[in-house]
Amino acid sequence: RAMVSTQSTGNGPKLMEIDPAGSTRGYYGCAVGKGRQNAKTEIEKLEMSKMSCRELVKEVAKVIYSVHDEVKDKHFELELSWIGKDTNGRHELVPKDIFEEAKKYAEEALNDSDDEDTDM
Repeated sequence: RAMVSTQSTGNGPKLMEIDPAGSTRGYYGCAVGKGRQNAKTEIEKLEMSKMSCRELVKEVAKVIYSVHDEVKDKHFELELSWIGKDTNGRHELVPKDIFEEAKKYAEEALNDSDDEDTDM
């Protein structure tokens, strides 16, 4: 699978995924790697048009942490990138301060979820 991002003055940023058969699909947000289907399903539930990029980064980080199974899956390294007005249309890694804020938010949400599970 390959992901391609584009930017045009008239249409703004676009994110496309190309599968091994050559089919393409457009996304507002996408995931790759193990657990990508569960992550994509959760990402699709987000009301992205009503959120800022900064809010979306936090929510996507939370999704990635929530679909990771600590028992079955190996340790993972969270990587987040974006394209939009905040980057002047360039695809870039999320800045470190925003990344750290999103990672903390995701870890806290996961811990809160774990606490709720043990309360039952």
